[in-house]
Amino acid sequence: MHNASLLIYDNTSPASVEHALALHRAGDLDRAGQAYRAILDLQPDDANTRYMLGVLHLQRQEVERAIECFDASLALQPDHADCLNDRGIAALSRGDHEDAAHFFRRATECAPHDALAHCNLGKALRRLSKPEEALASFQRALALDDGDVEAALGSADMLETLARPHEAVTAYEYAARFAPDDMRVLLGLGLTLNAVCRHADAAACFERALRQEPENVHALFGIAFAIDGQLKFEEAVLRYQRALEVLPHSPTLLNNIAFTLTCLSRYDEADEHLRRAIEIAPDLSNAHKLLGMSELRRGNFRKGWTSYEHRKTTQSGLHDYPPLDFPEWEGEPLDGKRFLLAREQGAGDQLQFIRYAGVLHDLGATVDVWTSDELTPLFARMRGVQRVLTQAPTSGYDYYCRMMSVPTWLDDEAIPHAVPYLSAAEAEVDAWRARIGQAAGSNRRVGLVWAGNPQHYLDVYRSAPLAALEPLASVRGFAWFALQKGAPESQLDGVAHRWPICALGEWLDSFHATAALIESLDLVITVDTSVAHLAGALGKPVWVLLPKQADWRWMMSGDTSPWYPTARLFRQQVLGDWTPVVESVRGALEAL
Repeated sequence: MHNASLLIYDNTSPASVEHALALHRAGDLDRAGQAYRAILDLQPDDANTRYMLGVLHLQRQEVERAIECFDASLALQPDHADCLNDRGIAALSRGDHEDAAHFFRRATECAPHDALAHCNLGKALRRLSKPEEALASFQRALALDDGDVEAALGSADMLETLARPHEAVTAYEYAARFAPDDMRVLLGLGLTLNAVCRHADAAACFERALRQEPENVHALFGIAFAIDGQLKFEEAVLRYQRALEVLPHSPTLLNNIAFTLTCLSRYDEADEHLRRAIEIAPDLSNAHKLLGMSELRRGNFRKGWTSYEHRKTTQSGLHDYPPLDFPEWEGEPLDGKRFLLAREQGAGDQLQFIRYAGVLHDLGATVDVWTSDELTPLFARMRGVQRVLTQAPTSGYDYYCRMMSVPTWLDDEAIPHAVPYLSAAEAEVDAWRARIGQAAGSNRRVGLVWAGNPQHYLDVYRSAPLAALEPLASVRGFAWFALQKGAPESQLDGVAHRWPICALGEWLDSFHATAALIESLDLVITVDTSVAHLAGALGKPVWVLLPKQADWRWMMSGDTSPWYPTARLFRQQVLGDWTPVVESVRGALEAL
């Protein structure tokens, strides 16, 4: 951060200055200071000597005395770029970031090709929370000196702040060319590699950092997160435990290990860590949310709904659940009130919780629903729904409530499970019945979905390869119809000669079309997707294939659901092993 020109002096100065500089270079700061002051006694207007004395004070962390010297020097030569730069450094040292930026900016004006001044200006602007301007300064410094590691690190840091993680990775990788073992480079690169889901590369960075500093908690946390991101849950737990040995009272570590333990279905251990995290940090929304999901999974609905409300105050929740322009309902009387039932993030969430529109209507409210375009036709047909909106309104309601928040404020915690509560247009159902009947003949008609949203964190476990379900083809008397959409449809080619499945995905352009098709089937077999909720809401027999670590709404055990009376659950016993599940489903089909 200091000037590259430190201890280089104007050669027109008197010879005694050389003695003072020699002492300064040798690190004899006491005698160098005496020598500088002796010169100033004779020549009080010697700006260069005042500057060097200021540098000496700054080295000794005597910031105020340094500032006096720099200000005196600048009064004599206001365009001295090195002095301006060091004056900015002194301002930073005492936390005066505005002053620092002023002096660094003046230094860049006086010496526009000085990379150090531009880099220092970037540092001051970063502390002033001006990331765009700071990034420009760091990048200007790099343009002037392409080996400036500080500027490369500053650029990477600002790109992270500006939510440009892929560019930040590039910047850190550039810095690593010049300082491959710098801990700031290793930790920063590892962090951003995790952010862009390059978890294996991140783990390698943190391993190198740990070889230098085995107790570095940032590296210990980073490698645990990286291994977690690779879904190596057992190893990730061990890594988190190692990090907790170094930092045992970290609520973030406790929260993260709890999530990983949940992925391993080790719910009691997870809850213990979550409660410890909340004791340490009562406002840690993620821990409350996870604990709420655990309570709901256990059937402790009152506790669960209360804690699950914290989903709206997590980092992602603040973005996903902005407040609307009228009061949020918290259980007030609803007789005669205009009520907006507001959308959730996932289609499955909305299909599951739209049932509460009827409950609110029965409490006396006039209920409008705000949802996504794809769900509008289905929800418009619901009992208790006056109209459906696809944009958030700004007025006209006494209250609003998010769909999954409604049960938090109800006196009765019993789940309203009467089905069907959704329906499709009869004309569309009839058209599908005719089409499906022609293809199925006298066989029972089964719809099949084997893959969910590939963006889901645990999709590799929630979804099943179609080939793993192939033993179902051996059961006679069934006609199979693929409700699957997207890339997984291509898996049909791999089983086509052994398992005739009619592909219907291209005709399923809306949930309403899928609902009409489901109404024409005898049974739906699906992994944990929105189709499971849609079939359940339609009151159709639906068999749901669940991974070992099932979502909270399918509870901890059992083959029935409190949400959908027509659902039958088939659970993994070993994470990732679908074979016993498929055998159970095959046996159930044979028993029909």
